[in-house]
Amino acid sequence: MPPMKFLFQALALAGVGLGMLTGCITAGGKAVTGLPTSTEAKQGTQITAEEIARRLREAEKAREIKTEGGEVFTFLRDIVVEEFDAEGKIKKRKTRTYRSYSDHRDPVLLMHDGKPPTPEQIKKELKEIQKHQWKILGKGKNDVPNSKGDANLLVRQIEKHHHHFLPRLLGADTIHGRPAYILQFLPNPAEPFDDPIVNLILKQLLIKIWIDQKEFQFAKFDVELDNPLFALGGLAGTVKTFNLTAYQKRLTPEIWADWKVSTRIHIRVLWETHIINFTSESTEFNPLPKTK
Repeated sequence: MPPMKFLFQALALAGVGLGMLTGCITAGGKAVTGLPTSTEAKQGTQITAEEIARRLREAEKAREIKTEGGEVFTFLRDIVVEEFDAEGKIKKRKTRTYRSYSDHRDPVLLMHDGKPPTPEQIKKELKEIQKHQWKILGKGKNDVPNSKGDANLLVRQIEKHHHHFLPRLLGADTIHGRPAYILQFLPNPAEPFDDPIVNLILKQLLIKIWIDQKEFQFAKFDVELDNPLFALGGLAGTVKTFNLTAYQKRLTPEIWADWKVSTRIHIRVLWETHIINFTSESTEFNPLPKTK
């Protein structure tokens, strides 16, 4: 059960330019299989991968309860998106700064390409964010923006989709001074997604998660496209490479917030090559005063 917000983001980005060609996407190479496990994972660790995944789901539920009780953090999120051509020359660059919240309510746009945003830009960005949430997390059109119900969205998705994945314990590591379990997640052949394109892409993704050993929050998430994806045999487009790495920051034992995210995707759509770098870093984490 990988963190759904990052997994679905990976699925959406890996399908950029190809999603319109449903039924015509193929992959080059064999599907991803289980990575070798370390000696520690085989002998020295008593907990199982299934137990770790279960504890991770419980930790996310605890975060939801803590948020409902009024514990919310606010922070600044700086985003940079750069697009390069085939020769490495930059074509487009955009920057955004948001006031974000640990309970997943709608962020507030503070800066737009280095300048204070206009009301029109604020409205447009919010519409794009909500559209992204609907696509990535399945947020319904009837959901109320900025409501406490948004904090429950990720938990609902985890409960809905965790059975689609099989966890494997690879070993242990240290992330920012804290011990973590390393899990790989493979698609469960007995419980596929309804969308065949999603199932095809999942089989090509190497998904690893570092889970804090004490608090069972995810500390690091890494997904990599192991094989290229082709639309119409590569004539219509190709996803050549895709990498996404995300870290969370510990704010309290129950609340870990998005910290650093980096994504790189190299695609070709028809005759045009696109190399896109996305980076996001959050700073200035502070508890939000409770409203009376």
